[in-house]
Amino acid sequence: MFRLQRVSKGLGQLEAYIDAEEGVAFQMDNNLVWDSLDGQYTWAIQGLFEKMESGKFWVTRLPSGKVMLRNWIGMYLAAMDAGEDPKTFPIQTVQYSEDASLKFDVFYKDNRVAFRAYNGLFLTRVYRRFHTVEAAKLVADDSCCFHTLIGDLFLPKFKIRKVITGDLSHVKYHRRVMDKQVYVNTGEVAKQHTFKMTWETTVFDKVRWNRLWGLGLEASFQFTIEEAMPRLEYTKNNDRTVLVKRYIYQRLTEEVLVPPHSEVIAKLVVNRNPTVTVSFTAVIQKVKSNSDVVMLPEDGVWKGLVYHGVQLEITKRKLSEHRASEECLLM
Repeated sequence: MFRLQRVSKGLGQLEAYIDAEEGVAFQMDNNLVWDSLDGQYTWAIQGLFEKMESGKFWVTRLPSGKVMLRNWIGMYLAAMDAGEDPKTFPIQTVQYSEDASLKFDVFYKDNRVAFRAYNGLFLTRVYRRFHTVEAAKLVADDSCCFHTLIGDLFLPKFKIRKVITGDLSHVKYHRRVMDKQVYVNTGEVAKQHTFKMTWETTVFDKVRWNRLWGLGLEASFQFTIEEAMPRLEYTKNNDRTVLVKRYIYQRLTEEVLVPPHSEVIAKLVVNRNPTVTVSFTAVIQKVKSNSDVVMLPEDGVWKGLVYHGVQLEITKRKLSEHRASEECLLM
C-alpha cells in the first residue's frame, strides 16, 4: 500500500500535463477518479469508478509556482469556506478570478501529487454520502495524494522515431583485455585451431529527459553510439531520470594456423569508456486522438558505457622464445 510520510514541494509528474490539450484526470487512493459536479452541489468533485468526459481538468502553472485547476466546462476549482466547520473547506467550482482560493501549491511523492490550498490545508478524499475532495488536512497522507492520468477518454499514441546524438569527438577510450586464451602446439606439424571468445556483461545506462512529455504512456527506442546499442525509455510514471538495463554480448571466432613448436595467444580487446555523457534529441511522433500527427523534438542527456573496436588480437611465438623469456626473468 502507498504510504506518504513526507511530500516534496514541486510539480512531480504533474509537469507532464501542464497546458496539455489532453488535460489531466486524478485518481484517489481508493482508485476512484475525480469527476466534476455542476454548481448545484456544495462539492465540485465526486469519485467515480470510471473516468468520464467530465473528469478532465486542465492545469495552469502560475509565475509563483502555484497552479490553477480548470474543469471540462471552464470553471475553476477553489477551496471555499462553507461556514459549518472552520477546519473544512469544500472544493467548489467558481468563475476565474485572482482570488487566493483558486491557487494551490503542489507537492509530490513518487508518482502522485498533492495540493495545498491557500489556508494551509491539503486537499483530501472525504466521504459525504459520496467520495469527494475537501481542503481539510494539515499533513498530507495517502488520502491527499492523487495519481495523474490523461484527461481525454481516447488516448494519443507516442513513438520515438529517431535519436540524434551530440558530438562524441571529446570522448576518450581505454583499451581493455576482456578475455585471453592460449593454444600450444608441441608437435612437429602445423595445426589449425579455432578461438571462440565471448564478452558478456550487463550495464545500467541513465536517461534524463529535459522535459516530461509522454503523459504517462511508455515509449522506447534503440539507437547506436559507436558500436554500442543503448535504448531510450520513457516510463508510465513520467520519470525524468530512467535507469535502463542493457545486456552486452559479443562473440568472436577466428581460425588460426599454429606452427609446430609454437604457441598462439588470443586476446579479446575492446576500446571502452563506461561513463560517457552525451546529449541527444529524440524525434517523437505523436498521433492525437483525432488522428492528427505531429512531430515533437525532445531533448535529454544519456550516460553509460560506450565501446568500439571489439576484436581478437592474435600473437604467435616459438616455444623456445617463450622459454628464453622465462629464463631471463629468473636470472
